[in-house]
Amino acid sequence: MQAETQSIPVLVVDDQLVQREGIARVVEATGMMRVVGAVSSGEEALRVVESTPVDLALVDLVLHEQNGTEVGRALRQIRPELKVIIYTREKSMVLASEIFREQKDLAQPGLQGYLLTRNISSSDYLIQIYQQVNNFGQFIDPDILRWHFRFAELEPLTPREEECALLIARGLSNVQIADRMIVTRRRVENLINSLYLKFRISGDPGDPARRVILAESIRLLEGYHNSNRVLGVVIIEDQEEQRLHLIAEFEHDKRFKVLAAAVEAEAGIRLVSEMKPDLVLVDVRLPDMDGFQATRQILKNLPNTRVILNSAVASSVYQQQSIQSGAIAFFPKRQLTSNRIFDLYYSPDE
Repeated sequence: MQAETQSIPVLVVDDQLVQREGIARVVEATGMMRVVGAVSSGEEALRVVESTPVDLALVDLVLHEQNGTEVGRALRQIRPELKVIIYTREKSMVLASEIFREQKDLAQPGLQGYLLTRNISSSDYLIQIYQQVNNFGQFIDPDILRWHFRFAELEPLTPREEECALLIARGLSNVQIADRMIVTRRRVENLINSLYLKFRISGDPGDPARRVILAESIRLLEGYHNSNRVLGVVIIEDQEEQRLHLIAEFEHDKRFKVLAAAVEAEAGIRLVSEMKPDLVLVDVRLPDMDGFQATRQILKNLPNTRVILNSAVASSVYQQQSIQSGAIAFFPKRQLTSNRIFDLYYSPDE
């Protein structure tokens, strides 16, 4: 089994050289996948798929003047068993519908995944995505769903809607759901239409992409509510007054728990490595190194950790450097509140 998983052939299609090579390195770092092609255009991708066995294609949404979804469909017409994941910086439920849409009458196959580019940074996460596609047929980046709706703003589900939702998340058909719930198929259809409204998923009634988005939304919320987890935070801040202020801010918010605080970057990096927090707040100016360097070291060891940089000075230069270092945001200290940080954690890049 190990030998089989190590030979998953992957095609990367991206017209930006640096990004293409970076994604190829993440693929190779899985130890379970190998890059059989890293190309810059749809034409090159078609030639690879025609001549080489490929199981997974990672395709940028914008390829010169081509659309990545059209390229992905063309690849699947040649090799129907191919799994295609589109990645982009754009967050859009309209785009999600386009990616998953399948038009059998026009011989246009649907694609299997929609991923944010910035999340292709962890080889472990890439394997998880591949496994979900194998298990459920599709994958949509949870950050896109979190952006689409805020948990607290969802209208509560009735007990029957919740029962139906959980069966949808497990991949059951309408007929199977009707049998499980001991109701008519018409009743199931009404429940599903209600779920579309409550989850704010628009589109044509017959569009199968809506069902994919609904199922992924339900899985996300089910995991979120079941875990009911508190976000662990490490603070790296050398100014005592600000450090104590942040600790107090989080202590009054049950959604967070301060795991540790450090006054120097190196000590903070060690704490992050040991405690593996969900979130790290880093001051830009620290005694031993700047916050940008600290952020890069943190993300090198723990790429899924989210880092927010802050400074007493509001600076567009700092903001740009923060994003380049891998942080999800930069804020002036006076703007840091637990509510804002919580929203940013679940809906980055808004």
